[in-house]
Amino acid sequence: MEEPWIRTVQRLFYPIMSVFGLPASLITIAVFCKGNLGLSKSIIYYLVALAIANFLLLLVITVFRDIFFFYVDLSTWWPPPSCGISNWIYFTCVYSVTWLTVAFTFDRYVIICGMKLKFRYCTVKTTQQVIVGVYTAAFLIAMPTFWIYVPVPTQVQDLNGTSLEICSIRKDLNEIFILSIYDHFQTTVWIIIPLVLLVLTNSLTVWHIFDTTKLRQGLKKGNTDQNDLETTRRRRSIILLSIITASFLAHWLPKMIIKVVERLTIPPVNRYDFFHPVSIVRMLANMLIVLSSVSNMCMYALGVEKFRQELARGIKASAFTVCKPFIPLSPPSQSQSQNISDLTQ
Repeated sequence: MEEPWIRTVQRLFYPIMSVFGLPASLITIAVFCKGNLGLSKSIIYYLVALAIANFLLLLVITVFRDIFFFYVDLSTWWPPPSCGISNWIYFTCVYSVTWLTVAFTFDRYVIICGMKLKFRYCTVKTTQQVIVGVYTAAFLIAMPTFWIYVPVPTQVQDLNGTSLEICSIRKDLNEIFILSIYDHFQTTVWIIIPLVLLVLTNSLTVWHIFDTTKLRQGLKKGNTDQNDLETTRRRRSIILLSIITASFLAHWLPKMIIKVVERLTIPPVNRYDFFHPVSIVRMLANMLIVLSSVSNMCMYALGVEKFRQELARGIKASAFTVCKPFIPLSPPSQSQSQNISDLTQ
């Protein structure tokens, strides 16, 4: 049977993203870890934790799942449990990205709007505890996916007429009560609650910033100070929050919507029918999530000036290191030659 066009697109897309997306994630991590961006340590920790989760997610999707499905015999190279393990890691990263985004926006809300709470909550120690707690909780909550995802034969056949397998949800999932309940529960954990909290905290934070900025300008009787550090800090917070929120919604909202559509569609959508519109949109949404590793770095470069400066400085330093062996050494000048001869006499 002829391969569906969406699978052909994925066959080309994932190797390309592994070549460009994985280095982009590592570069983002390196730039944030180096510092010199005028951001607090708490912000740096959150952004690095998000970048690491994105890197692991991209690594699992591109290398350990789809590339091996397209180009390697899964049954020969990987034992059957590898399917469940890869999805366990995948959903750990998914939950981590989602809830770290919520935790970061809540941290910004507290430091901007909570005058008393911020001295106890917005500390480096608390940030580290929150990040470790999110990763740990995500790892434990994602554990049941190990039993949900198994190698499933598809309608696509190889040259020998053998049906190819894809790592996907087991067909008898609805017959296993606990796993079926969990499959519906993760929709709430992954989609509904985080989305509501994200929109609520960002709306309250932006409203508070505009309200206090207007009040400060009123107290100054319209004479705005271009060197007002507080105004600059608030403007920087709005830019960073806007980047994080826009990136999250642009890359994750389509996946969230199509997941809800799959739940509400009657009769249920056959996930193994790669010609069905819902299945096609779901796979496109998965590709959009993978694309976030590259687009996030581009958004940081466009929105954060010091990130752009550090990125350019790193590119120049790397280019100089690579090209240095090929740069001919200039001969010493006449005065330098005379000095050398004087020293040797």
